[in-house]
Amino acid sequence: MGSNDILPLHVPSHVKPTCYVLLQFGGLLWTLCYALYVRESLKSKSYGMPLFALAQNFAWELVYAVYVAESPLEQSVFTLWLVFDLGMIYGVVKFGKYEWKQSPWIARNVGVVLIVMIGVATLGQWTFAKWWTENEVGRKEGKPYRGRIGPGTNELGVWTAAVAQVYLSAASLCQLVVRQHSGGVNWTFWACRMFGSISEL
Repeated sequence: MGSNDILPLHVPSHVKPTCYVLLQFGGLLWTLCYALYVRESLKSKSYGMPLFALAQNFAWELVYAVYVAESPLEQSVFTLWLVFDLGMIYGVVKFGKYEWKQSPWIARNVGVVLIVMIGVATLGQWTFAKWWTENEVGRKEGKPYRGRIGPGTNELGVWTAAVAQVYLSAASLCQLVVRQHSGGVNWTFWACRMFGSISEL
């Protein structure tokens, strides 16, 4: 997803290492953000990431760890994030019923609802990634994929992650308004998420 790219000759030599450092810094902040999600969930007995955002997040990381990413580093990071996602899923299953008092059916079935959402989101992410890679969308010279010049998987990752990020941001604000409390999140978490996203862009 970009780590194998061969830059054109006219691009200054400092561009790739600079992008790599920014990407790693953003990934580190996102890893910290995930750890804070889990910690805050256990501490506040709530959950921080809205249900469908968590389903999308889990699906994205699963599809990119297993299907899209080629680099062992990328696969390892996405797998690590999946482990943190399991901690967030635990928080939803354990404490979600307390956050859905206005909807008793969801409160009783929050785990099942989340599993169905994860299934739908995974199918959607996989279908889109498969379509993108099989049709070689974003094909450019210098973009090897699976041993040959192929689709722009970096663009695929950016666009699909951007949609998930926008939804996560909007849903998190809505969740805060509906709940009238900030259980499951804190300011350090928000700062890590914001600066991690900026760094990765």
